[in-house]
Amino acid sequence: MTDPKTGSYEFVSGGKTIEKFPLIIASKFNIPFLLNDAGKGHRISGEIYSVDEQKLAALDELESHPTFYRREEHPIEMTNGDVLKVWIYLLPTWREELVQTASEPMPNYSSTGSHGRVYVSSENTECEDDLFK
Repeated sequence: MTDPKTGSYEFVSGGKTIEKFPLIIASKFNIPFLLNDAGKGHRISGEIYSVDEQKLAALDELESHPTFYRREEHPIEMTNGDVLKVWIYLLPTWREELVQTASEPMPNYSSTGSHGRVYVSSENTECEDDLFK
């Protein structure tokens, strides 16, 4: 996503969701999933970027919006305390077995976190259902 051919972006701030969401790692690819189940889990920490329309389109393609993840606006508390509405990608529906085999919900994501579930590239999947296996 750092390729300038996919548009431009600029770091704005660190931030944390106002609402709690479950952020889990699951599937044989150790994919982080932010489940659209507001009120459960943690306030999720992350980074806020300003992006142009071209970069937003590239992100939508990467996240398979709107067929897999859904991009929605949610309020985020920035590190300076200001609240800003930003786009986040949420998984709108999931199978129960995804949650049963997942990590515990976490407040932020790192592939090399203490969870021991290093991200595995899913480039060789044939369809989105493969991501849940």
